[in-house]
Amino acid sequence: MLKKTIIYENPFTHKEVTEEHYFHISKADLIEMQMEHLKEPEVIEPNTGQKLEGYPAMLQRVINDQDGKEILTVVKDMVRRSYGKKVGDRFVRSQEIWEEFLSTEAWSQLYFELCTNAEAQADFMNSVFPDDMLKEANKIAETQIKANSSPTTSKTTSEPAGRILTTDEVAAMDSDELKSGLATGRYKLS
Repeated sequence: MLKKTIIYENPFTHKEVTEEHYFHISKADLIEMQMEHLKEPEVIEPNTGQKLEGYPAMLQRVINDQDGKEILTVVKDMVRRSYGKKVGDRFVRSQEIWEEFLSTEAWSQLYFELCTNAEAQADFMNSVFPDDMLKEANKIAETQIKANSSPTTSKTTSEPAGRILTTDEVAAMDSDELKSGLATGRYKLS
């Protein structure tokens, strides 16, 4: 979880405003992101030589390509996915919360910072993910790739407890249903 202090000038009063905002990508979010990018070609991380798959591979490819427009798209998507509000002991995200933030100068300031400062961008991306993100993402990708190549992958339409989902089923499923099913054990990723 990232608690970020954002300082900006209120355009109406011209006074400096300091606000704290929260950003977080949970392991459930990571599963969803990894599944969205499962077919991303494998990429080698240049500093460590580690093989990247899925979402981390997509991020590294965007960095390698140095495509400014795609980088902006990825940055905005990451902020959208991770932005929420602390409500008691819960972290709450919704389309309404995102749209509210999107209409603020705090968003404008954050987006400007992330798009003009590569170090701030890297710090932000590394701070919103679970600490063991790369390890978890690669585990998810390996498991899913094995499931896709296995002839015993479940193709039934009934939904008993612990049913293994295919890649197509995961891609077509509502994200809340997927998260709920994974959390309760109703669905499994092989």
